[in-house]
Amino acid sequence: MAELFDGIAQRQFNKILCGAISNAHLREYFNACFQEAIDSYGAYQCWTCINCMRQGNATQGWGAPPSRCTRCRSPLVYEIATFQSRSSIVGSAFEAAFFHLIQTHYRIPLTLTPGNTRTHDFEVTGEVAIEAKGSPSKVANPNSTFTELDRPGLERSDTKKKAFDNARTYRQRNPTGLFFIVSNAVPSDLVGYRNRDVTAVFDVNKTDRIESMILEIRGKVDLPYLQRQRGWTPT
Repeated sequence: MAELFDGIAQRQFNKILCGAISNAHLREYFNACFQEAIDSYGAYQCWTCINCMRQGNATQGWGAPPSRCTRCRSPLVYEIATFQSRSSIVGSAFEAAFFHLIQTHYRIPLTLTPGNTRTHDFEVTGEVAIEAKGSPSKVANPNSTFTELDRPGLERSDTKKKAFDNARTYRQRNPTGLFFIVSNAVPSDLVGYRNRDVTAVFDVNKTDRIESMILEIRGKVDLPYLQRQRGWTPT
């Protein structure tokens, strides 16, 4: 599964970000990774009619379910692809896209956290933790319609709560470490946000925010040393 998302990130990076990186290119890159992941798993929004199924028919459609079946007019229509299935897929796609971008273009030696670490997704040594919370605002369906997804990324209250809870747990274990939250959708109340647990929140659709994160990492760890360990030319 990880290989699929890594492949998506690499393909879209080579297609979209092979030249100069801009805010528009970053947004296009993350959205393309989301869409290819959805396409790979077929996790579009779609619906079916239970009444038609009872009668041996198959009535379904793309997008949100109508109030009544388009064939039998029954109200027994239900969504098939759920938010939960799409959430896992696009979450993994965002993590892979962020990891590939930061490693390949910015040459920051991220490492995936061990499986028993549940507070964050990536580390730059044990002193810098990064939690990735991203998702799309819309998905293209096979019939060329679009499904609008409410509250992408940190705009979703339960996603924000989970990230902040993770920051609090990390802070209890590592009082002097840095804890960053990165997302492609940052609501206005979290722009520039910091508190005792969260070192900073960064919008990865913006080059200046990514560069600000790198400056903070550079102030905490010896990046040239870590880059040399990987055989990279220090930036």
